[in-house]
Amino acid sequence: MKLPFLILAIALTLVIVTSRCSEPPVVVKSNESFDLIQQKILNISCALSGCHASENDVAFAQHKLLLKEGAAYDNLVNADPQNEQARIDGLKRVLPGNADGSLLVHKLHCNNGHHSSDYGNQMPLGMNPLSEGQIEFITKWIEQGAIETGIIEADTSLLSDTSPACEDEFIPMAAPPAGEGYQIKVEPFNVAPNFEREIFVYKEVGNESEIFVKSIALTMRKNSHHFLVNSFSDEIPSNQIPEINTIRDLRDANNNYIMSTVAQMEYQIPTVASQTPALQYNFPPGVALKMPPRHKLDVNLHYVNKTSTSFQGECYINLFTMSAGQVVYEAQSIFLSNDDIFLPPNQKTIANKTFSVTQTMKIFMLTSHTHRLGERFEIQIVGGLRNGEIIYNSSNWHHPEVKTFDPPLELVQGQSLKMMVTYDNTTNKSVKFGLTSEDEMAIIYGYYY
Repeated sequence: MKLPFLILAIALTLVIVTSRCSEPPVVVKSNESFDLIQQKILNISCALSGCHASENDVAFAQHKLLLKEGAAYDNLVNADPQNEQARIDGLKRVLPGNADGSLLVHKLHCNNGHHSSDYGNQMPLGMNPLSEGQIEFITKWIEQGAIETGIIEADTSLLSDTSPACEDEFIPMAAPPAGEGYQIKVEPFNVAPNFEREIFVYKEVGNESEIFVKSIALTMRKNSHHFLVNSFSDEIPSNQIPEINTIRDLRDANNNYIMSTVAQMEYQIPTVASQTPALQYNFPPGVALKMPPRHKLDVNLHYVNKTSTSFQGECYINLFTMSAGQVVYEAQSIFLSNDDIFLPPNQKTIANKTFSVTQTMKIFMLTSHTHRLGERFEIQIVGGLRNGEIIYNSSNWHHPEVKTFDPPLELVQGQSLKMMVTYDNTTNKSVKFGLTSEDEMAIIYGYYY
């Protein structure tokens, strides 16, 4: 179980290393309103190599959104978003006449009144946010019908405005009240220009006795690509246990892996993960994660900086606890991986693997992980009265569905979980299971008791 999680963690660090975006010059060819949005905003901040410029961009399979000239309008206006929560909330990418019903507006804003963490990262990721005037011009365009041709009633000087759309101030999360939990924080650290910095920091929880965690909340500065919290297995050699409160970088300034950090990752056990800058996860009533006295957690943060200036990363994690007498079940982790993957070039392939259930388990959360060629991830029950039933289905490799089961899904010895992953290898080379974003993976992650 150690090796698959090591591979997952490395893969998460690599998934956008190849997707740096370079800014093209502004070329104004038309003064019609949408053309100005295309020329002065989309071409500069969105339709960039590695981002939203081509179906060959590394993230295209996740967002399926081209914003280059000639494609952007049809891909935005009245188009359904890929983000599941946005679809549930009834949003379109752009809903003519309704800016609040347009995911584009929510993705561009950075204040909590607009940008929900359930809608993914603020855009443009790793770059300076749009200005107040640029967002106002887009908002007016949407409110006036999101026209493809013609000129709306709005001052075009808004597109040249440089006023920040919101304060860049990060508000630390308040710690749980005394006796109700613990807070772990990673102090501000520097992220160099045009660099992706990934760090690990081994932190003490601060508990002198055994605790039971019922809820986990986190908040971190923007431009984080992913966040993981791990513990270490008892098998880690004593000489590899990290120092407390010391930053360990995964890569050096030349983007080479620091192998001492990589070696420690082999012994990590996942506790919680997020790809958004805020998270609140509550375990079912009566269910909690047990943590032993004087527990320590290894916090992993990955920040993307595509700008020409440095910025800071920072993170706060709250662990809310319950008394031992309130605990009915202790949460356990699910981590299942298929490393037998071979994808021939220029074709779709379905990779299956079945995992036997060796004890009665009640599953209350499942999610999945693949790389960019993953098109659909399904989990099926094998055996018993629900034989053949699909219990999990996700078609978004970068923001896979996190499915909660209420009541929990009960499986017994003799049944199995079957992983069925459809890959669309659009490249001209074979792809196998491996560590980089150019390789592929198939992992089930979740909780049960």
